[in-house]
Amino acid sequence: MVSRRGLLGGAAAAATALLSGCGSGRKKLVAATEEAAAEVDGVSSAELRMADGATFERLLSGTVSLAAEDREGGLEIFDEVMRRIVTVVHAELAEAEARSLRVGGISGMLDSGEELTPLDLDPDVAGEDPRRDRVTAESLYGRYGLS
Repeated sequence: MVSRRGLLGGAAAAATALLSGCGSGRKKLVAATEEAAAEVDGVSSAELRMADGATFERLLSGTVSLAAEDREGGLEIFDEVMRRIVTVVHAELAEAEARSLRVGGISGMLDSGEELTPLDLDPDVAGEDPRRDRVTAESLYGRYGLS
């Protein structure tokens, strides 16, 4: 018979093993998305990070510095940045994981200090009052020709 403590300890050990294995995969994904963003003309720097949300959804967030003074020019650059990031996510992760990855926390910062968000790109987000935390990679698939 398995004791309750033994069962809980085994479950904790299994969870630790699974989560520790995700660390290197997360680092690779973050590095690949940062590299893709940095390669866009007009990007000064890209600093992204991966985290788990309150309900264990995965979040990709951070800041991409854009060498643009005006909103129109910044939106063009930011749109290309997000296309490349979402394309890397689509290529690197399993389908369900890629589609559900939250990317609404990625910001583009203009030289003027104005912040651009994925909501500025009109993602396909359900509801009348879209929120950044609901923007998934999948919500941008149609915009970038991914399926």
